[in-house]
Amino acid sequence: MPEKIKEQGERTKLVQVEPIPKKTELKKETMKKQEFKRPLRCNLRNDELLKYGEEMVDTQAEVTEFEESLSSIKMEYKAKIDQHVARINVLSGVIRAKAEVRAVDCVRWFDYSRKRVFESRIDTDEIINERDISVEETQGVLKLND
Repeated sequence: MPEKIKEQGERTKLVQVEPIPKKTELKKETMKKQEFKRPLRCNLRNDELLKYGEEMVDTQAEVTEFEESLSSIKMEYKAKIDQHVARINVLSGVIRAKAEVRAVDCVRWFDYSRKRVFESRIDTDEIINERDISVEETQGVLKLND
């Protein structure tokens, strides 16, 4: 009779095993029958191979479509993230500087007696620039007597 080896921790034990009888050797009169299902290897027919092949091709096409969609979605969200990161960088600079550049209403004063031009903010009257008057700026002024 064949022997089977069973492992027990670090020890091995030899056990005598009865051979599996062939179906023709079974005595059905003295036996009880019980039907059940068990997963076993089955060779596929050609029509089954064709069916599975078609399903695989369709599934692969769907995977490719999903990957393309994923790539597109990733690019879309990357652009959104990049946009927000750029805004964060701008805000970070503004907060660090505790100021930002804005378009402010200003006024330019021409002082012809001193030959100077003054620029000031309308909201605070702060003088933001002072310079010499240019030749072009002096040409436009003529006083006419009535």
